[in-house]
Amino acid sequence: MTIESVVDWYGKNVNYKLTKAFLDFLIKIGIIDKDVDIKLLNSFLLEIYDDEFIKENGKFKIKENRIPVIEKYKDEKKVDAKPPVKKEEKKRDIKVTKTHVDKNAKPTKRKFKIESLGGRRLKLVKL
Repeated sequence: MTIESVVDWYGKNVNYKLTKAFLDFLIKIGIIDKDVDIKLLNSFLLEIYDDEFIKENGKFKIKENRIPVIEKYKDEKKVDAKPPVKKEEKKRDIKVTKTHVDKNAKPTKRKFKIESLGGRRLKLVKL
């Protein structure tokens, strides 16, 4: 079967739709060939019980652990002819001013302690 016919078949008969991008990925890594064998693909993707594929609400049920992998390979949507709109960046003028620090100035030594006022209240006391 061709890729398009496999996508159509899964859309009609399975509770989850496959994408062309996912099938291209399977072909790229060598799991399936370009001429897709639907039985082989179903053995990988559909749930089986006693050599029978499980049906749910009249459609075949896909394995739950396959869904995140299929979600990674969604078909890209067609882009309109319009180019993307670029947002203008606002330029910020940053002014840097230097302050003069006197290296000969004596550092002040101030001591503080914390007193408890009861409960969760604290007070900073200068010594």
